Amino acid sequence: MRQTILAVLSLSTIAALLTGCGGDMVLLNSKGPVAQGQSDLMMTAIYLMLLVVIPSILMALWFGWKYRSSNKDADYKPTWAHSTAIEIVVWGVPVIIIGILAWLTWWGSHKYDPYRPIDSDKAPLTVQVIAEQFKWIFIYPEQEIATVNEIRFPEKTPVNLRLTSNFTMNSFFIPALSGQIYTMAGMQTHLHLLADETSPAEGYRGFSSNYSGYGFSQMRFRAHSVTEAQFADWVAAVKAGNGTSINPEAIQKGILDQAEFATLRDGNRSHHQIEVLIAKATTPEEKAAAEAMKPYPTKPHPVTYYSSVEKGLFESVINKYMSNYHGADHSATAGAHGAAANAHAAVEPASSAVGE
Repeated sequence: MRQTILAVLSLSTIAALLTGCGGDMVLLNSKGPVAQGQSDLMMTAIYLMLLVVIPSILMALWFGWKYRSSNKDADYKPTWAHSTAIEIVVWGVPVIIIGILAWLTWWGSHKYDPYRPIDSDKAPLTVQVIAEQFKWIFIYPEQEIATVNEIRFPEKTPVNLRLTSNFTMNSFFIPALSGQIYTMAGMQTHLHLLADETSPAEGYRGFSSNYSGYGFSQMRFRAHSVTEAQFADWVAAVKAGNGTSINPEAIQKGILDQAEFATLRDGNRSHHQIEVLIAKATTPEEKAAAEAMKPYPTKPHPVTYYSSVEKGLFESVINKYMSNYHGADHSATAGAHGAAANAHAAVEPASSAVGE
């Protein structure tokens, strides 16, 4: 019995640590109306389900105690088979709870639809988001600036995010402010969020919640909610090429155009994969192609500011994968991708031995 109690307490402690008790329980400490609404919806569903779970546990313990072999006063009914009252309770209560949960799910799905704009007296701020390998790129089309691994916006102002991916499917997530939304190549998804207050100096955590390769763990960024005056000062500083005056740890650059955008693609394989490819290369061409590969990053890309951005860059990323549907001419891009595909094909036989 003692060992059983210790095992239960140990498992409970581990579960508490894994769920964040005593730490950053960000999902229960939301800083915006969307995240707060989703948190309330989640807790309401949990409380409703506990109406069945807790009584079931208590009755299981009580029945075991009452009808134990040493209790000679318990009723003994070997021919008992049915009770209408019990059937009504056992089936009726769960059906009612499931009905309420179904309504809450329907209501919440519409209320907190990622595509639904947030009602506000203030004009929304539009930010275009590109999931790159392995980093997040934020473009401010109205301010004509761009950033890498950092997003800033005024407090109490709706932020309309337009998201896509320049490689595999990913998932954009700022737990303190909103739910997650997928980013996919050739497609545009939407997400709306709003911060009720300014963020701490380190900002809110943002990351990818969808595994996308060896560099997945490095896809982290910071979301800063600031005052309107601070946001205006930050935009002016970045446009003037002096963004490091706001964030000394950032890197300030000039224009984010197609050439600069191409340099933001990180790596071809992990260190281990490249070593194996080199070791298993059977021709000088295969070995040279493997040696030319860059390894995936082992830490997040530093925060980078761009004082200007090429117009239509976000749309060009979408069109690159959807040219047949959009009717655009991407022959130059296709040629570049063809060359990359040929280089990849040169090391494919060795790569297959590694196991992607």
